[in-house]
Amino acid sequence: MQIKRRHLIAAAGASTLAAPFISLPASAQAKHINLAGASYDMREAILGEFGKRTGITPRPFVNPSTQVRVDRLRTAPVDCVLLDAPFAAYANSEKLLQPIDISRLPNWSKLNPLLKDGRATPTSPLGFGANPGRMMYIDEARTKVAFAPMFFQMDSIGYNASKIPAENNTLSWGELFNPKWRGKVAMFGIDWLGMLNAAMGMRALGLLNPVDISNMNEKEVDTVVAFLKEKKKEGHFRAMWKAYGELVNLMASEEVWIADAWWPVIVEVASKGIPVHYAVAKEGYRAWCNGYGISAETKNVDACYEWLNYWMEGYPGARQSEIGYFSTVNNYEKYLDPKLVSEVYGGVGRDGGSLADRSERVFVWNTRPKNLEYYTEKWNEFLAA
Repeated sequence: MQIKRRHLIAAAGASTLAAPFISLPASAQAKHINLAGASYDMREAILGEFGKRTGITPRPFVNPSTQVRVDRLRTAPVDCVLLDAPFAAYANSEKLLQPIDISRLPNWSKLNPLLKDGRATPTSPLGFGANPGRMMYIDEARTKVAFAPMFFQMDSIGYNASKIPAENNTLSWGELFNPKWRGKVAMFGIDWLGMLNAAMGMRALGLLNPVDISNMNEKEVDTVVAFLKEKKKEGHFRAMWKAYGELVNLMASEEVWIADAWWPVIVEVASKGIPVHYAVAKEGYRAWCNGYGISAETKNVDACYEWLNYWMEGYPGARQSEIGYFSTVNNYEKYLDPKLVSEVYGGVGRDGGSLADRSERVFVWNTRPKNLEYYTEKWNEFLAA
């Protein structure tokens, strides 16, 4: 089944669906809000609409590194910061964030249960690692959170179907290390995340059985790195990719046949006529979720809640859905074409099936390892080998 390009829009693209008029909130006393985000959330379609609705001018700082964005809380004026559950826990431990009161978020009850409760259904697996539904709450009553989840996705394996067979579009993470694809493999080149993907592949092959795959001890890290060095010596990897466009080019040129990819990458490559697909991960998906924390030092508290509630109202989630992400809050439909809703959320014509199906197959969450410095040291050792 050929993947179609599903409304993959440029960062500055605007929606064809008009947003309803919302009067200026009385609580929005600030004239601006300082945001620390990434290119995929600090988009004009989202920032501009917020300014129109609230009269508050967004001032974005954009950096792809969550660590850099969190560190900015120490050195520059930041009101809200984009992060995930593990970095929210880290920032909270460093006293860089203030608690978010969910009673000030009217749409909190509409949060997807995968995020709110930690699992899609009562019988679904919790998933290893930094599960937002278990990590974001900072009080036993679950009335306050370190960050508010806004968009998420489950990552898997992208592959060229003309080169690599996959029954029912299903591949194991271990396929990344199949010697048949030597020289045609790309892996994500960032320390802890690349290490996690490699560990998932090794586990699938029976080469590693870590106690906690999201937080490996030094001996387990050493085992992964030794394996990766050997594969590198064999010429297994075409590239260790670090940027979206880099992987698009590698797969579009067919220099790479298989990679631990992001869904939007596969959509864009497929739009160029290359027969790539996004596999159902046999062992389960690696999930991640991004949202916003409020700086402990901000004086713009009301403006921060305006920003959070704007995201949870549905419009930004709909815009994120257009570029391949899922909204955490189930009120995006009024801003999306029904066909796109059926494709993105219902799974019609989309690799991997519906959001409901994918949500029940989360194996692990992106996690900031406790011994991150050791991960980084050994990863750099692998890259230099």
